[in-house]
Amino acid sequence: MNLLLACPVCFGDPTSPMTQAAKWGVLFLLVVVVCVLAGIASVAVVWSRRARALARAEALAEQPAAAGEPQTA
Repeated sequence: MNLLLACPVCFGDPTSPMTQAAKWGVLFLLVVVVCVLAGIASVAVVWSRRARALARAEALAEQPAAAGEPQTA
């Protein structure tokens, strides 16, 4: 497990302000990526719901015509 950790020369002092800022920077960028992916997923969900509602409305509009009933305007 220690092989995966950076040495003090590469990583620096864990309590130094520069190291703390780097950690916060990584966390901030991770939050940005998660927010962008959540936005993409929410757009996909909204489009899916709209497509289902449109298909349902089209099916209801075609249903009386298929049964031979006159359509009312």
